[in-house]
Amino acid sequence: MSSDADRSPVVLPQEWDRLTRAAEDLSLSAAQWARRARDAEEEVERLRRSLEEVAGDREGDPDVRQDLRRLKAENAALHSRMLQARKRVAGLMQRLAALEIENG
Repeated sequence: MSSDADRSPVVLPQEWDRLTRAAEDLSLSAAQWARRARDAEEEVERLRRSLEEVAGDREGDPDVRQDLRRLKAENAALHSRMLQARKRVAGLMQRLAALEIENG
């Protein structure tokens, strides 16, 4: 049988303590982030339900449908105007480049 005197104490390197502290810190940090993620997911779900309630309440409203049609038409018109403006700017850029080449 071996006695307590026969056993030599285990000596861990100094880096082991740093590693242990780092692991504990990471564990606490991971727990905090997990809690924040759960809170954020609950908030997203709450907001989603609220949005669905608001949308559901207004879905059948004729004024909302009319506004939506009007806004879609306005968006299409603005998109068309934007494309025309881009074409004009591209034409002006080509003319400017040609003038720069001529005056080189």
